[in-house]
Amino acid sequence: MRVRKLARHLPLALLLAAGCNYLDVPPGHVAVDWTTDGMNSKVYRAGEYNLGYYDKPTIFDARSQEREERLYVLTSDGERIVLDASIRYHILPEEAVQLDQELGTHYYSILIGPTLRSQARRVIGRYKPDEIYSKQREAIERQIREGIETAIKGRHIVLEAVLIRDVTLPEQVQQAINEKLQKEQLMQQQQYENEIEKQRAERARIVATSDAQQARIRAQGEADAKRIAAQATADYERLVNSNITPEILKWQQIQAMDHLAQSSNAKVIMMGEGKSATPLLEVK
Repeated sequence: MRVRKLARHLPLALLLAAGCNYLDVPPGHVAVDWTTDGMNSKVYRAGEYNLGYYDKPTIFDARSQEREERLYVLTSDGERIVLDASIRYHILPEEAVQLDQELGTHYYSILIGPTLRSQARRVIGRYKPDEIYSKQREAIERQIREGIETAIKGRHIVLEAVLIRDVTLPEQVQQAINEKLQKEQLMQQQQYENEIEKQRAERARIVATSDAQQARIRAQGEADAKRIAAQATADYERLVNSNITPEILKWQQIQAMDHLAQSSNAKVIMMGEGKSATPLLEVK
C-alpha cells in the first residue's frame, strides 16, 4: 500500500524536486498565474500545466452561477418590504487576468452583491406596495437588471438574469391589498355580467327587429301578389270584353250545345237567347 501511494505521488514529487508547480484546471474553469516577475497575461483553460515553483495560480469558475439574496427595501410610501431575489451571471473567461487584478475571486461580494442591493433599493423606491405585489414585477426585474448591467459594464462579468421570486409585505399592507384585489375582481365580474346582459338584450332586439321586418316583407309580398292577381284578372276581362263579337258568342254557344248533345246524362238543348230561348229537344 505504501508503495502504491509513493508511486501515485511520484510525478508530483519529481516536479517539486525539479522546481515546478503543478496546475490542474477543471472543465468549465479558467486560471491565471502570479509569477515572481508579476502577473502572467496567459489565461489557462481546462487542462494540466507545469508552473514555476513560486507561482501562485488562481482558478475561476467560468460557468453560469446563481446567488440568492434577501433584500430589505422601502417603497415610495415608506413601507418596508422583503424581496427574495436571485441573480445569475458568469465571468468573461478571456478577461480573467483583468478580473483577478481588479476584483479577485471575491468579485461577487465586492461588486455584484452590493450593486444588486443598491439597484433594488433605487427601483423599489419608485413603487407602491400594491404595484410591486401585483402588476409591476416584470418591470421591476427589468429595471434592476438594466441598472446592474450599467454598473458592471467593463468589469469582466456578464449579467444573465435578475429574478424576484417572492415579495413579503407587512401584514396590514398585505390585507389591504387583498381587499383591494377582491373589490377589483368583484367589479370586473359585475362589469362582465353587465356586458353579457347587454349583449343578450341587443341580440333579442335584433331578433325581434328581424322578425318584424320579415313579417312586414311577407305581408307586403302577399298584398302585392293579390293586387297583381286582381289587376291581371281585370286586365283579362277587359281584354276579352273589348274583343268578343256576336259571331264569337254564337260559335261558343254552338260548341256548348254540341258537347251537351254528346253527353249521356239527361239534358235539354235550348235554342235562342234569354226569354226567347226555346227547348229544342230533351234527351234522357
